[in-house]
Amino acid sequence: MDKIKEIWIQAAIFFIVGIIWRLPFQSKILHEWDSVNFALALDKYDLRLHQPHPPGMFFLYILSGRLFNFFIPDANASLVWVSTIATGFAAATIFILGQTWFGRQTGSTIALLMLSSPLIWFQGEVALSYMLEFFWVLLIVWGCYHLRYGNKLVFFSTAILLGLAGGIRPNTPFFLFPLWAIAVFIGCREHKYKLTDVLLAVILGLISVCIWLIPMVASSGGIDEFWQTMQPWLEKHPKDGIGRSLLDEDNVSSLEGVYLNFKLLLEAVLYGIGFGLFPLIWWLGDSRKELKQKFLKDWRWQTLLIWLLPGLFYLIFVHIKRLGHSFTILPVFIIIAGIAIAEASKSWQKKQQKAKVILPGIIFLGNILFFTLGPANWQTSLPTWETIIQYDRYISERVAAISRRFSPIETMVLTTGRNGRIREFYLAEYSGTGYDSQPGEAEEIITLPENIRNLVLFEDKVLSDLESEPEYETITLPSQATIRYLTWDENRQVKLSKYSLSIEEKKEDNSI
Repeated sequence: MDKIKEIWIQAAIFFIVGIIWRLPFQSKILHEWDSVNFALALDKYDLRLHQPHPPGMFFLYILSGRLFNFFIPDANASLVWVSTIATGFAAATIFILGQTWFGRQTGSTIALLMLSSPLIWFQGEVALSYMLEFFWVLLIVWGCYHLRYGNKLVFFSTAILLGLAGGIRPNTPFFLFPLWAIAVFIGCREHKYKLTDVLLAVILGLISVCIWLIPMVASSGGIDEFWQTMQPWLEKHPKDGIGRSLLDEDNVSSLEGVYLNFKLLLEAVLYGIGFGLFPLIWWLGDSRKELKQKFLKDWRWQTLLIWLLPGLFYLIFVHIKRLGHSFTILPVFIIIAGIAIAEASKSWQKKQQKAKVILPGIIFLGNILFFTLGPANWQTSLPTWETIIQYDRYISERVAAISRRFSPIETMVLTTGRNGRIREFYLAEYSGTGYDSQPGEAEEIITLPENIRNLVLFEDKVLSDLESEPEYETITLPSQATIRYLTWDENRQVKLSKYSLSIEEKKEDNSI
């Protein structure tokens, strides 16, 4: 009993440390397009408005954000707190999972690797759904591991967790259902569950799905409008990776897509385990013969393998666009890397007594320094604190400059790319639209309303493909960057498309 108490106390410490560790680094600005979608959904959940974006299976995540938003009148802060609290729960859960499988020392190493991971640290500081998914995945896997041993309470609760997972992120139940089904099959084969138990678990799972699915569909106008809203997503989503050859009959694009998917997934793993890569490579080479037997006979390692394969296949051959998309399977790599660090420490401890502490310390310190002192690149969301600072400054100083300089009634603000919806949240009183900087299928020319006298380009990529460049005026920002803008009098009108911009004299209406 004392041992169990000590384990739970240590888990509680990881939970508290996981939260406190994140507090000084939280982002102040919604971090990208999806963050704005989530923030707008806190006020009104409607897929037709992309609040949030299709497939919209974030209902429970948004409810979590609304809970914090009730006490914190700031959408970004509310959603960041969801990520921060989820980080604490994830640290406690991965410790419990790791110590259950491989002992307390290894469990602690795994938890510390997770907390120092640059990618996980980064996602714990921004308004995105990945950290809540990360935590939820660990809960489901912990339950699936125990399923085969006949624990009915775990059996039913895991079915509920799996059903609810679709209300946090859509991929979680699809990637983890094979693990749950195989664990149930083994449990049934060993006569630990009856058919009635399986039926009850399935019913509980379906009820859990309905908890988030019914209100999600209802808030989006009902089944017909929900389905219509989903069509563009269903057409576009699979067109990455090998799906391109099936849909477009373009084998070159298919191979390129698979390569890009694999490259991004590899980046996610490298940023996910950081300097844990080096002991992982050593350990995999040193233990390659033993690993085969572990995967054949040990349910712990079989759980890791079955957990990994569906998501790994999907992310490589179908779709991955952001590093956070890896979070359904990234815990597998963190657990294995944590095992490698612990085993390397034990091996080198025979030669150097202090290696037990020094080796993990070097790895964790390296990860911490990379996140806190590493370079910034917000365009690619490089997982460093400087990236968060840089993007916060990039948006906030532009919003402040536009608010001070231009009247909302007379000004249109154009945005593009990941900042395409920033205006809708931070400059909602201004008219505007998002312009894609990439070539489109058609050139739609619009005439700006008569009340508009100013056109502000939020960033350099906006209207970057114009056939002829107008003479812009500029505003110099505190960072020495500039914002371009055009202004004109009431006797002129502006016609605009992605490739053209003209300021013309108004034509007099001579009709009687």
